[in-house]
Amino acid sequence: MRDAKKTNRNNRRRGKEYERRSALIVDGVRNLDKSRPHTDVENDTHVFEIKSSQAKVPTRLNHAMEQVVLASGESKKDIGGVIWVYTKGARARYFLIQEITDGMPELPIKE
Repeated sequence: MRDAKKTNRNNRRRGKEYERRSALIVDGVRNLDKSRPHTDVENDTHVFEIKSSQAKVPTRLNHAMEQVVLASGESKKDIGGVIWVYTKGARARYFLIQEITDGMPELPIKE
């Protein structure tokens, strides 16, 4: 089997597994309905697009998460997350990034 073919198969398999785990975290289900191809995971009130990457967390995001943890301790308030603002273009776009964990071990990577 060609390497590209094997890589694509592994990426699809890994992506489906992360969709399953994400669905458990948000008390939802994977969308298997082909008539709604843009929905990866949904629960009763929300839909989620799942993206996974084998790259390490970007340094800036890692530092921002460390900073919000410190701020939470100082203020004795819950962690709200990191708001990432993209300012290029006519209007700024704001993204709320929150770390959630599933308590499960990392997936073994099969090459």
